[in-house]
Amino acid sequence: MIMSRKQYTTKEVLRKVGISRTSLYSWLKMGKVPDVARDRNNFRLFTDDDVKKILGYKNLIKRP
Repeated sequence: MIMSRKQYTTKEVLRKVGISRTSLYSWLKMGKVPDVARDRNNFRLFTDDDVKKILGYKNLIKRP
């Protein structure tokens, strides 16, 4: 039996994490968060682990 993992679109991730598209793409480009898998149309697909890493980086830079 194959377990399917939930995958999120960029738009869903932006909503979940609460950041802008520009911030996410900057972090990906600068290597602050690892790039993610892409579908056959070259759209990014994020897993729960990817979302946790993005949220972790957001929380790291938001500290006072």
